[in-house]
Amino acid sequence: MRKIKLIFVCWFSLLIHQTCFSQVKEIAITIDDLPFVGSTNGKPANVQRQQDRFLQMVQALVAYKVPATGFIIAGAIEKHQWALLELFREKGFILGNHTYSHKSLNNMSAEKYIADVDKADKIIQPFFSGPKYFRYPYLAESTGEKRQKVHDYLAAHHYIIAPITIDSKDYQFNAQLFAIPYRLRPQNLGRIKKRYLDYIWTQTVRAEARAKRQNQENAKQILLIHANLLNSHFLGDILAMYEKNGYKFISLEEALKAPAPIINTPIQQDGPTKDTPIEENDRTMSTTSLLDSSFLQFVLTDENKAVNLKENLVAR
Repeated sequence: MRKIKLIFVCWFSLLIHQTCFSQVKEIAITIDDLPFVGSTNGKPANVQRQQDRFLQMVQALVAYKVPATGFIIAGAIEKHQWALLELFREKGFILGNHTYSHKSLNNMSAEKYIADVDKADKIIQPFFSGPKYFRYPYLAESTGEKRQKVHDYLAAHHYIIAPITIDSKDYQFNAQLFAIPYRLRPQNLGRIKKRYLDYIWTQTVRAEARAKRQNQENAKQILLIHANLLNSHFLGDILAMYEKNGYKFISLEEALKAPAPIINTPIQQDGPTKDTPIEENDRTMSTTSLLDSSFLQFVLTDENKAVNLKENLVAR
């Protein structure tokens, strides 16, 4: 009888272990367009505002113990932003190359593109620690000989290409947030947050489904977001959502050992700059310049109570 009980206990323990193992969910958080989306034009108020937003993102990453990787547009670094990049590195996060001028390989020669990447490499070399990562702007790798030439350059310079498996499309939501007049933003944050988080979660579920169809149920996910106004407000909420749903935050290095199906940008979809910095101008931003009037009507007629900005950022 004791032997039977022992066999049952061992079998049950093994079943529990296998069930838990099959439910492992891991995700790497990657952030494009560092130091930050949007020029300050050297204005002190804009500089301070941007620093505050950058720090909000860093604080969220630290709070959730996320081993994040950020990708720098070297040509967009302003004088005051060197300290922000150094802070990012000091907190243990990895910094990678996102080219000098954030141009698409689909729209230029391999030689000019390589020169652009190399120019960035020389500028941001001091920030490299650990693996050297490169991410294509727009995820655009082109095709044929041009694609191979760039791949060969990256390999020769010890770069690891950083793909993604989940696209947040946050630049669209960021544009929606910018389109709301500065003083009206706090009371509309709740509505945009819900739409944004719902979208990310839908994309996550789809990514998991793609992995399952390819018999990669425990594949590791890689999320793409940007260093922008939107995520200065909601990065903590994104991380809380993933943690609540059982995800473990891992490094990009770990994710690349067994990534879920990768997302690439088809040639025909390459077009206007989608995640290039939008210039910050809170007082003069046109409320209809970045989105249609129907969405503006939607967010400005919200009958819910105004969202307390501080509570929205702090409460998790």
